[in-house]
Amino acid sequence: MQDRLPEHIPQDVQVEDARVEADGLGFPEGPVVLPDGAVAFVDLADHCIRVWEKGAVRELCSVPGSPNGMRLGPDGALYVANNGGLWPGKGKLDFADPQYPGCIQRVTLDGRWEVFADGYGAGSPAPNRPNDLVFSPEGEVVFTNPQNWEMIVDNPAEPFRGGQLCLARKDGSIEVLAQCEGMPNGLGFHPDGSLVAGMTVAHQYLKFDWKGGAALGEPKPFVEMDARFHPDGMVFHEGRLYGAGSAGNRLVVAEADGTVAKVLNFGRSTQPTNCCVREGRLWVTLGKAGTLVSIPLP
Repeated sequence: MQDRLPEHIPQDVQVEDARVEADGLGFPEGPVVLPDGAVAFVDLADHCIRVWEKGAVRELCSVPGSPNGMRLGPDGALYVANNGGLWPGKGKLDFADPQYPGCIQRVTLDGRWEVFADGYGAGSPAPNRPNDLVFSPEGEVVFTNPQNWEMIVDNPAEPFRGGQLCLARKDGSIEVLAQCEGMPNGLGFHPDGSLVAGMTVAHQYLKFDWKGGAALGEPKPFVEMDARFHPDGMVFHEGRLYGAGSAGNRLVVAEADGTVAKVLNFGRSTQPTNCCVREGRLWVTLGKAGTLVSIPLP
């Protein structure tokens, strides 16, 4: 029997009509629809970026560390939040060997990559672990940096630092826009122009007034979820938020005013990490299941 949910959250709808687009993956994330209709996505465990095209999957390139969130930039290249080599393994966290300094990478569609931004300064001591990103209205990269999130475990060696919302300017310099406590993860711009960030361990989405790249003020609650929902990647489409719920195996659909419209459940050990919209279907990366699936747009 399902646990009792807060009154504002509807009962889960079990996903029965998911179409598997790709399987046998390591730990997929960050799906992006390309201009030609193909879908690019990252794989944290296999340390690469792949492309689904007409039912077939190919590797675009391999990268050091672990590519995490990804977006298509205004210049036509892919921009990747690389966390340096960390992903949820089978019941524990796994680490790349060797570790790699977390950074923002730029990947061209012919598979060439370069470091776009990695200069954090004294305000962000290592480890820095860029997790997800979005382009601002000014064409700059806003990204989440949950820093040492490997310390969200029992008896950590050191305290979890909470994390940051950061800006990577067009010249590759990095500025901290806000300090956070709830493990900032997925990002998106609301139709009203505000910045929305998912806080994984706080089970909520927050809205920040966007100030064109200046320091962000105090956030406002946007969507409050229950303790079994762990906000991960997200996308806004036609005014609605579609937010993957990670370890809770769920995905939320919320209206522009923050009302929870639906909660989809993909089943045990699936772990939805992120999503995008392509031709009337929601494409979802299931990290733990190692699959890329699509469903009719809820």
